[in-house]
Amino acid sequence: MDEPDIVDAVDADDAFGVLSDETRIEVLRALWDADDREATFSELRDAVGMRDSGQFNYHLGTFDGQFVAETDDGYRLTTAGAQLVGALLSGAYTQTLDVDTVEMADDCPRCGSSLSFTYDDGTAEIGCDDCPHVNHFLVPPGAFAGYDAAAYPRVAARYGRKFVRSSRDGFCPLCDGRMAETVLPLASTVEADDVPAWVENVPTCRFDCERCGEVVVADLGTTLAEHPAVVSFHHERGVDVSGEPLWRFTALDTDSARFERRDPVRASVTYEAGGDELAVTVDESLSVVETTIEPGTGG
Repeated sequence: MDEPDIVDAVDADDAFGVLSDETRIEVLRALWDADDREATFSELRDAVGMRDSGQFNYHLGTFDGQFVAETDDGYRLTTAGAQLVGALLSGAYTQTLDVDTVEMADDCPRCGSSLSFTYDDGTAEIGCDDCPHVNHFLVPPGAFAGYDAAAYPRVAARYGRKFVRSSRDGFCPLCDGRMAETVLPLASTVEADDVPAWVENVPTCRFDCERCGEVVVADLGTTLAEHPAVVSFHHERGVDVSGEPLWRFTALDTDSARFERRDPVRASVTYEAGGDELAVTVDESLSVVETTIEPGTGG
């Protein structure tokens, strides 16, 4: 059986050039709102408010099946069209958010100091002023709609969890391309001249998209937080992983994450719940090779 061949059906400039006209954007929105995201020619024309049927037919023809496909009964929104409208609704292309620093009630998992939240140019940051602990999340402005500013840190963390989950599953969160994962020292992902020596001994995860080149970096604790062994360990001790903020599992020091060896890579991260500790060990491709539970005061 021959391998399937995925090819570019249309030039990217031509595909997005279709969207240069407001009428075509309205067509996409109308189909988004239609039952089953399908509509007849007349239903679409009425929704858009264009009287000239010939001109409207021209606009529909420019989609050429990329964002809108013709059916026996009319037109339907394609997956690409739905993704585009979703991006517009998210505010990724059309909205901005101006918010002051939000002081958080949560303490830094590394040093115990208070955490704070900032947002700038689509990037949310949850960090500590007293130590290097920091989490970055790419979050579109629309994700914060309907929430008070005090809730922004947890909204950003939930959105960041989606980014990590998608990368861990092998799909680029931006373009759906294939992600290649590696485990490497945290120091190699930090862009600074005065990186402390201990940072070289902290393992972290890097995901590289083979299509668009996007890079996602996440600490080992966050990356493995939804692994079945980690979820089960916490569940048995009364902790719902899905309900916990992402920074609860951050492992950015040698007390919680460490290299067992470098060649071949073996790295481990430790989780604590109910007085017990779970150690999860992975290889360089992030495959879990061992899990051990050390009973503590709760065991």
